Amino acid sequence: PQDSIDAPRSFYDRDTLKLERGYAQNVVQKLADLGHAVNQDIEPIGGAQAIRILQNGVLEGASDPRKDGCALGY
Repeated sequence: PQDSIDAPRSFYDRDTLKLERGYAQNVVQKLADLGHAVNQDIEPIGGAQAIRILQNGVLEGASDPRKDGCALGY
């Protein structure tokens, strides 16, 4: 789950597609070429913590580096 939480996020707000840093420049350019108004000058989007329960019962936690937090389970 950590890779998913770490991945850059996007958010559509009115007429603008907001992209966090981390998207490849060719992806950003392709979105713009398709007619999207792209804004990359934004604050981080959201925050998340997650716990995945593996088949063997082990809990695997993940925490978002965008904000303070931790994933706890027992």
